This record gives sequence, structure tokens and C-alpha cells, in this order.
Amino acid sequence: MNIEESLAYLNGLIAGRPSQPAPYTPVKMDRMRHLCGLLGNPEAEFPAVLVAGTKGKGSTAAMIASMVQAAGYRVGLYTKPHLVDFRERMRINGELITQEEMSALVGEVRDAIARGEGGPGWPPTYFEASAAIAFMYFARRAVDLAVVEVGIGGRLDATNVVNPIVSVITTVGYDHTDLLGNSLRRIAEEDTGIIRPTGRAVTVPQPAAASEVIEEAAASKGATLTRVGREIRYRTLRSSLGGIRVTVCGQRRSYRDLVVPLLGRHQALNAATAVGAVEGLEAAGFVVPEAAVRAGLAGLRWPARIEVVRHCCPTLIVDVAHNAVSFQALRNVLDEVFPGRRVALVIGVLGNKDLVGIARIIAPRASVVIATRADDDRALPPADVAIAFCPGVADIRIVEDPVDALECALDAVSPEDVVCVTGSFHVAGPVLAHLAAAPALQAR
Repeated sequence: MNIEESLAYLNGLIAGRPSQPAPYTPVKMDRMRHLCGLLGNPEAEFPAVLVAGTKGKGSTAAMIASMVQAAGYRVGLYTKPHLVDFRERMRINGELITQEEMSALVGEVRDAIARGEGGPGWPPTYFEASAAIAFMYFARRAVDLAVVEVGIGGRLDATNVVNPIVSVITTVGYDHTDLLGNSLRRIAEEDTGIIRPTGRAVTVPQPAAASEVIEEAAASKGATLTRVGREIRYRTLRSSLGGIRVTVCGQRRSYRDLVVPLLGRHQALNAATAVGAVEGLEAAGFVVPEAAVRAGLAGLRWPARIEVVRHCCPTLIVDVAHNAVSFQALRNVLDEVFPGRRVALVIGVLGNKDLVGIARIIAPRASVVIATRADDDRALPPADVAIAFCPGVADIRIVEDPVDALECALDAVSPEDVVCVTGSFHVAGPVLAHLAAAPALQAR
């Protein structure tokens, strides 16, 4: 298989999947375990960190991987979804899997799926096949550690077949309520499925309902729970256009004036959580000195997380916020780093998101809204997106294509304004691909 055939096969797992009346059931884990068994159980061949939660799990996972890599280890990182290239989902020490390696692994997964016909809930989903490919890649390349971002929830997520030595639960909020439940307690219960008996877990300050569930789960499993805000404390020293500076007081040592080149005070919380996870790894035998913590955080690049891709005339931000919690973080950055600046919002949203809640948070900062369609079959029509911002925003326009919507926004603003592209990976991705192909647009 070549790369085009590989991607076509994986996409076919979406298009060709039979509808199921109750897709979020334990059969998901049975199916994933069966697939991994057909592939020789690659998920059992490396130690792992699992990172679940509603907000911040991708950034936290990237921070953990970067710090451990800086300590000299070979680290695999699995995240989702991708922005531009499917291969972004799986990398080792920052390098994407090659097209040749990915094509070969997709071929093996395809053959295993064919052999396993008749297995529980067969065939596997796109996400399950993707996770299996990553696990094979990490096993074949003999990583010292894999840092794995959970997809949805935790208990029944495909990634939960790995055996984490540290489990991380970032901020719990309302997302995927159609699958996880419509209360924070239910959502947190799903997230705690990644905590292992007698294992180590790290979590952030949570709403009371979620915090209670996490503490109960850790206690019932005899797991050691480290809580940011209790056992780990942090203080944001500075938040600016250049990123943040934060001091973290961990259980093993204090890390003064850490530099994180990502925007927003919420990244200080993510950094403190990542430090807690790394200290948990040290308790399991990994040696990550303070210098590696500093270098790993300072050298981090994590695209489309409130990323300033152009600094002026106008400023251009690309962000993957897609739920109320992440939009609140975006709103906070716009208020703190760009106070008083007019904002043109380019936004497209998937149909399973809380669009009303999102609009309530971000509309007060938008002078212009360009409603667009995310590049995904689940996308809401731009007209529906536009309605959610009425009557709070006076200037609302509808442009179907995200790239055309960006051009519309750039034409609608003054040089001192801010254009913010957001709402989905499936909006940010096409825009970033367009900007990469037209560097003059970034500089103009």
C-alpha cells in the first residue's frame, strides 16, 4: 500500500461502518483487545502515560513527552485528531512516522481486520485502527515511554488497552455528552477508567462533583493521587504574547520561573500537571532532572493552541477550541493579551458541540463573525452557526469554505485588529495548510 491507499483504507472504516444503536458499550474494548491480539499485542510492549480529560489533555501530553525526551529517553507521542497530516497523530521524539512505515502498518492492520471478521462488534473503527497503528509503531521502534492522549472519556476508549504507569485527568467539563452522560459526575466516572489499581494518578483542580468522583476512584483502587492545587502548587509569573512563565512547587523539587511558549494562563495549569506526571514517572524509575523539565517546556511547539501565526496587520490566531471549557480559555487570552482589540471570529463547529454555550462565551469579544463549515461530515451548516451569534454580534457573515472565510475576515478588519480562526480541528487544519502553501499570506 502507498500513503494514498493507506489513508483511503482508514477513511473507509468511517464511511463503511454499519450504524449501531448503542455504540458506546463494553464491546468497544472487546473489539480493541481482539484487534490488538491479532497484531501480537503491541500495546503491552512499552510503558505508558495516559492523559484523559475535556480540556488541556493534548497540551499536557505534549509537555510530558517533551520533558521526558529532553532527559534523553526515546518517547512516543500519540494525539488526536490531526490538523493537516494524519501522521501527526504518532511521532517519536518529535518526528512524524514516515509515509513508508505508516503504509506498511496500515497494511498489517487491514490484514488483521480481514482475519478477525466475526469478532466482537466487528469491524474496528477509524480511531481504533489508528491507535493500533500507533501502538505497533511504538513497539517496533522500542520506545522507552509512550505518552498517549485518550480520545473520548477513558473507560471504553481504545487507548485504554495500554497499561499506564501514570494516569492523568485534566479539566473535566461538558463535551461528548451524548456518549459520556450529561453530568460532570458521569463524565468524570468515564475518565477515571484510566486509573489502574495501585497505580499513580494526577489531576487538576476540578468542579466539586468531578473531584469527588476522581478521589473516590483513586481510593477504591488503592492508587496514589497527586492533585494540582494540593500536593503540587503553581504560580503564574507572567502571561504575554510570548507565552507564560510559571513556578511549580512539586513533591520532589521546586521549578522556578519555567518558560512555556504557549499562550494563556491555562497553560500554567497544564505545565504544573505535566510536572506532576513527570515526577510520578521518576517514582517509577525514569530520571528527569530539572534541566530536562526546563528544556522540554521551553522548546515545546504545539500548533493551533491559541497560536499566533501572524503578529501584525492584522494579528492572526489559529486555535482548536471546540467546547465551552476551551472557548473560555480562548476568551481569557483575548481579554488579557489583546485587551481592547477588535476581533474578527472565523468559526465552524461540529454538530455534537454546545454551540449555544460556545457563543455565549466568545460572542462578547467578537466585532465580526464569519460563520463557516468545518471540513467534516459532522459539521453544522454555517447558517446554524451564524444564528447562535444573533443578536449579540451586529456583523455576521456566512462563508462556506474555511479558507475563503479567512480571506473574508482579513478583508473585513483593520491592521490593528485580531483575526481568530477557531471552532474545530477541521477548521484550523485547512487554514494552516493554506497558510503553509501561501507564506506570503502569513507575512502580509
